[in-house]
Amino acid sequence: MLVADELSAWFKNFNRYNNGSEEQFWLSVFSAKTTMSDRKNAKSSIFIKRPYISVIGTIQKKILNELAKGERSSNGFIDRILFVMPNLQQKARWNDKELSEDIEQEWNAVIDRLIQSEYKLNEHGEIEPQILFFSDDAKKRLYEWQHHFSELCDRETSDTIVSIYCKLEIYIIRFCLIIQLARWTCGECDKTCIDLLTVERAIKLTEYFKESALSVQNILNENALNSQQQTIVNLLPPSFTTAQAIQVAEQNGMKERTFQRFLNDNIGTLFRKEKHGEYSKINP
Repeated sequence: MLVADELSAWFKNFNRYNNGSEEQFWLSVFSAKTTMSDRKNAKSSIFIKRPYISVIGTIQKKILNELAKGERSSNGFIDRILFVMPNLQQKARWNDKELSEDIEQEWNAVIDRLIQSEYKLNEHGEIEPQILFFSDDAKKRLYEWQHHFSELCDRETSDTIVSIYCKLEIYIIRFCLIIQLARWTCGECDKTCIDLLTVERAIKLTEYFKESALSVQNILNENALNSQQQTIVNLLPPSFTTAQAIQVAEQNGMKERTFQRFLNDNIGTLFRKEKHGEYSKINP
């Protein structure tokens, strides 16, 4: 695990001591590709057959565009990140409410039971994976969700958002495994297969991360707008026609042709085309 209080300190150091290899390392770790650490001053190489690293940290909205700099917005790097964005309408107030110490102890006990669970070794002394299949009703529900997700991709005009959706299809399978094992550890179910309740919870979690990813993309787009463009976007209603939008643009000093180009360039990021001459804002 890598815990970074400020994620910017993590990705700003990419390629500091080498040319491109560290960012590529993190891209490949997502798929657990075999890696080897062969440092200049090391006495021996480190070979990792199936690497897995969780990266956890915080980042401020105003420097999100730093995260997307270079090729990171196009090579799938930012799509691998699961963003948590609390929808706080007001600044949090101080209060005396605290979680019970029992909750932390219970959580530690759950994690300990999961870590201490038995496993089998093969003839080479390596852990033998246990494969969990989906129950019939769980698989049917998962396929329904994926087909709906595929329809969203078919209608989506932004390659960036399509790439995000594709990564979430990988994540939902991982969520299913994590949730099933967590429920088994708590004595709620067995671990012979992944059941329907687990899939429903994984879908709910994936939908949350989808909305968070879209919000991040909207922030990235807003950070790239000049003041005139931002004003026009703010003044546009959630749904609008071409004529309505042109009127708002002209009232704020933007010519019709310039606005048409701005509108077309931001289909799939700021705006969604509903049908000919009618649009909506992706994040009203």
